[in-house]
Amino acid sequence: MKTKFNGILTLLLALVVQISFAQEKTISGTVSDESGPLPGVSVLKKGSTQGTETDFDGKYSIKAKEGDILVYSFVGMKTTEKIVGASSTINVTLENDNVLNEVVVTALGIKREAKSLGFAQQTVKGEQLTQTREVDINNSIAGKVAGVQMLGAPSSGFGNALIRLRGESDLLYVVDGVKIDNSGDINVDDVESLNVLKGSGATALYGPIGKNGVVVITTKRAKNGKTSFVIDQALQVSNVYILPEYQNEYGGGYSQTFSTLNGQNIPNYAADESWGPKLDGRMVRHWDSWIPGSSEFGNLRPWSANPDNVRNFFNTGITNNTTLSFSKGGDGYSVKTILRNVDIEGVLPNSKRNLKQVSASASFDVSDKLEVYTNINYQYRTTLNDPTGGYGSIASNFNQWFQRQLDMNRLRDSYFQGGKFYTWNIRSTSNVNPLYWDSPYFETDQNIKNQTKNAVYGNVGINYKITDNITLNTEIRRTVNTYKSDARVAFGGLNQTSFTERDRTISSTEFFAMATYNKDLTDNLDLTASVGTELRQWQDRYIDGATSGGLTIPGVYTVASSKDRPTYTNREWNRKNRGLFATASLGYNDMLFLDGTVRSDWNSTANPNDNRVLTYGGSLSFLFNKVINLEELSFGKLRVGYAEAPSFPNINATKNVFQTGNSLNGVVPFFPSATQANAGIQGGIRQEFEIGTELKFFRNRLGLDITYFDRKDINLPIDIPLSGATGFNASTVNSGKFSSNGIEVAINGTPIKNENFTWDVGLNFATLKRQVDELYVNPTTGEAITTDVIDTSWRGLTIEARVGEEYGAIYGRKIRRDANGNMLLSSTGSIQFDQNQYLGNLLPDFTGGLTNSFNYKGINLSFSLDFQKGGKYFSVTQMFNNYAGLGIATVGDNAKGNPVRDPLVDASGAVASGTSINANNVSNTTGGVLVEGVDATSGSAASYFVDSQTYWKRLFALHERWIYDASYVKLRQLSLGYTFPKKIFENTPIETITVNAYANNLWLIYSSVDGVDPSEIENVNNAGLRWEEGGQLPSSRTFGMNIKVKF
Repeated sequence: MKTKFNGILTLLLALVVQISFAQEKTISGTVSDESGPLPGVSVLKKGSTQGTETDFDGKYSIKAKEGDILVYSFVGMKTTEKIVGASSTINVTLENDNVLNEVVVTALGIKREAKSLGFAQQTVKGEQLTQTREVDINNSIAGKVAGVQMLGAPSSGFGNALIRLRGESDLLYVVDGVKIDNSGDINVDDVESLNVLKGSGATALYGPIGKNGVVVITTKRAKNGKTSFVIDQALQVSNVYILPEYQNEYGGGYSQTFSTLNGQNIPNYAADESWGPKLDGRMVRHWDSWIPGSSEFGNLRPWSANPDNVRNFFNTGITNNTTLSFSKGGDGYSVKTILRNVDIEGVLPNSKRNLKQVSASASFDVSDKLEVYTNINYQYRTTLNDPTGGYGSIASNFNQWFQRQLDMNRLRDSYFQGGKFYTWNIRSTSNVNPLYWDSPYFETDQNIKNQTKNAVYGNVGINYKITDNITLNTEIRRTVNTYKSDARVAFGGLNQTSFTERDRTISSTEFFAMATYNKDLTDNLDLTASVGTELRQWQDRYIDGATSGGLTIPGVYTVASSKDRPTYTNREWNRKNRGLFATASLGYNDMLFLDGTVRSDWNSTANPNDNRVLTYGGSLSFLFNKVINLEELSFGKLRVGYAEAPSFPNINATKNVFQTGNSLNGVVPFFPSATQANAGIQGGIRQEFEIGTELKFFRNRLGLDITYFDRKDINLPIDIPLSGATGFNASTVNSGKFSSNGIEVAINGTPIKNENFTWDVGLNFATLKRQVDELYVNPTTGEAITTDVIDTSWRGLTIEARVGEEYGAIYGRKIRRDANGNMLLSSTGSIQFDQNQYLGNLLPDFTGGLTNSFNYKGINLSFSLDFQKGGKYFSVTQMFNNYAGLGIATVGDNAKGNPVRDPLVDASGAVASGTSINANNVSNTTGGVLVEGVDATSGSAASYFVDSQTYWKRLFALHERWIYDASYVKLRQLSLGYTFPKKIFENTPIETITVNAYANNLWLIYSSVDGVDPSEIENVNNAGLRWEEGGQLPSSRTFGMNIKVKF
């Protein structure tokens, strides 16, 4: 009986196992759309965490049993569910979800359907930002957003690029709801999407802080039912790309003759220009031949050119960029962690940066109604010798104060010998100390700068579903950026030793709460409304310490080593803001949408008795494709909006403040500000009208987005002069009026899409006009102020706001001409000029970009260009490059076919004694530059041959000559990659592998002047407008390789 029972039990067990295996099976198939297979479609077994994605050929396989429901989802497609039946093959064709149901993140993190928006915004997906592994978020969006003007920092440095949106550069960056102090805190690899809110209507919910535009970033999240681990590794090299073209015919000196000593030719080492003797190979005593004990002491070497000496100074920069990410999502929870390490060895010798970044996010459903979540980001960054430009910097000096024969290898190898530092710019043969300049390697290796940055930002929040129609969101947000920096002027150099240090902390704390009501009021009418509050406190504080009179202990760099009493400076700024807001969107028949927003803010920088401002806006959008039945038209929307956004005054604008001076016999002096405070000053008001249309054609294969905006800034703070008897020289009043308008166009399309090949293209461009309507009119006298000088530069060059003209007008010295355009010349051929003349405008006529992406069976080729037409900038590099005889323009042949640097020769064959000679009285063998025009006194035709050195030095600060068109076309990014088929990795932990080669700053296709990249004009002036190229670092070009492995 026992044997029979065991047999029956075994039979039953086998039957159960057989049934179990029969229930679970492998389901496979292909997911397609109307044009062919779809890669990357999510296939999830409903009610579980089990899922997969289709490969490049649209194929998938997943374990399931009969009765299970498989969910197929893909961005831009309708989610489809299929019930598993007897068949093991399920092929699915997804339908277009149309652009109507695309969801975007707008102000304050509110998610809206794109179809309902009544304002201009543009979204860039994360994968578009990371194709070439840019570290800077601003560089990564160049050319991708209409209305954004790129003002990149020099690519051979570590600085963040600057962007302007509708002419404004003070944009607000928001990451997962947290307002970021510095765009450099953002991890580009963690961006899921980036949405640019352009106008006041789009940003009204942020109040005054967001009026210039907001960049809203949503970071990556774990996918439901998906566990993922990704290794993303990039290695790139950078080399200096754009340099001025140098002359290589003449060496250092102020004249073309050598001095002699004991029969040896002696160059002018003390000269820091290249107007010296011709580089003809004759034997001379170079600078290092006078270093006592040197192996070169007393030696002669050829006087010859070093054409690549400037380029040879710079290194090959190497960047190692590693990102590790883990994410896991399931029913009711998601977690994500990203680790990033970026090691950069700069192209400037002894410049390095290391960046370590950790970001973590998690969400958890405590119940059906309550979700808790958090996002935390931490960045630790160290920088050695952050490359800087500007007059007197290393890179600037190569273009301003240098000698063309210098051998960079010898400068590097010989600058420190016998315990002493040496330079090429020695005083004389008997005094080898520096005259004007230390060795460039002394600057990089001895005058060291350090900075350590710690940055933390994040939030903790809850979402609570009060009812089916009401939800509550609350968050605590915090940002802290600390910087500890120091710099030294080392022992053994030209300048007095010193040491400075600074500790700076910028922090903010914010409480946010918002309740949202969402309900279908009728079958055709729906309402979404939110009310909330935002309380924010911001602080910026620093303490500086600096030595005085030099350092006392050789080799010890600390403030405590100061020879005299050190100076300390401590500053602190605080700002508090309280905001209440409400917004509502009413939709009718999924076709007509009416939106309204109002926000009230109270701020501590305003007068306590009048510290409230009201921001409001409204918009209407109409989906006319609902009533116009055109087969070619997939989607059509008209939108119109208006908003008014006031601002608060700057800190301390409403009260007089005092500056402290250095202590004198125990007494610390206080100095009042030169500008009298105005207790009632306000920040101004912006009124903005916007109208636009969005169109989709041919089943969304072609898209067009057009926006026109008209903006008026009124009651702007303007400084007006005061009599010295008041104790002040100016006061600030609300009076200024500016107006702006422009058009923004974005076109995107998919010209080709089939089973094997897809081509996506995007084109955008934008215009901007900004007019100064009024500055100040005295209400008593009627006297008007018509000019506001925004910033100044060399010898009276200014950028101004003038009534009746475009904002950003550049004024300075302009060549004086007669009615026929002829230059007016003095009796010595000197070009005459007038002061304070209009030379152009900062603002471009239009900006834009072009992106292309080609996909063929796993191969992806993409590139992006950006361009600008118009705008002006002043180039210090070009001015000094020629002033000092370094530039290619200072050599060559003149109108007589003779070298321009040859001496002036009069008609008798004698060398002229002056620096110019009348063109009617010269020999055919004369040198010099021919200058033609009319006599400034008589108006008669006049022409002169002017000594080349004199000619170029006369052009110094003749601003018109050094103002250039800022137009450019640039191939900024290029990427070629391949994603291996998923079937290769079946039965392995690997899901996909992608490899790609890429390049950044690949080709400046067009620029009006060689040697300067107009898209990388750095900020060397107080106004921050980047209208002056002040002697900046050269541009660099980067090539890299990247491998991404997904598990």
